[in-house]
Amino acid sequence: MAMEMEELIEETVELILGAKKVVVFTGAGMSTESGIPDFRGTGGLWTKYNPDDFTYQKFLKDPDVRKRSWQMFGMFRMMDLVQPNPAHYAIAELDKIGKLDCVITQNVDGFHQKAGVPEEKVIELHGTIKFVKCLSCGKRYRLEEITKRLDEGVEEPVCDDCGGMLKSATISFGEAMPVRETAEAERHSRECDLCLILGSSLVVYPAAYMPIYAMEAGAKLVIINVGTTSMDQYAHVRINEKVGMVLPKIVDRVKSRLAS
Repeated sequence: MAMEMEELIEETVELILGAKKVVVFTGAGMSTESGIPDFRGTGGLWTKYNPDDFTYQKFLKDPDVRKRSWQMFGMFRMMDLVQPNPAHYAIAELDKIGKLDCVITQNVDGFHQKAGVPEEKVIELHGTIKFVKCLSCGKRYRLEEITKRLDEGVEEPVCDDCGGMLKSATISFGEAMPVRETAEAERHSRECDLCLILGSSLVVYPAAYMPIYAMEAGAKLVIINVGTTSMDQYAHVRINEKVGMVLPKIVDRVKSRLAS
């Protein structure tokens, strides 16, 4: 078994060394390794709440839904206490050695940037928890500013400038995907020659189309994820293990091979 893992790691190292454009696609598995609960997993948020109660349309129409959404939102203050894990830092190392085209992520925690990947190389398909946006004038507020208002007893914060409705800058159920980010992600996916799929079971669409676009354009796929994914049969390398356990070893080898 150890030998098989050794071969899979070595094969991935060779693919990265031979690639001109490496796109990294990350999902919830990356965040859970930092201690952030998976919304869909055992004990996750959507086992306690019904996601159908928190659609974008209901948020706009129903003040009670907005108040409950802000109560849930208060949980995200824990983000400051949680840190990127070795997998996030390994991706940042890939960038430092010139082997990263971009990161396309389904995660909203901002850990890729926190670990050192440049902001302009991170495409956040599902938005970010770091900001709150006004749905009327577009003004953005930092997470800390709004959680402070919630702590002071404000049930439904509104925009200082226009009095408009505020909402976290994440993409809710029923809300349109961000146009610019989705187009950028598709372009990078179609132009890469290697796609590393890390910590995603590839069940959430349209985000999960990105590796499909990469494959259609001739890119090789490497999947590192605990449990099966919808694209396992198309992967050149498939590693059933935590990303934080495997990716740092892969990147270390790539670095030493490039240095020699």
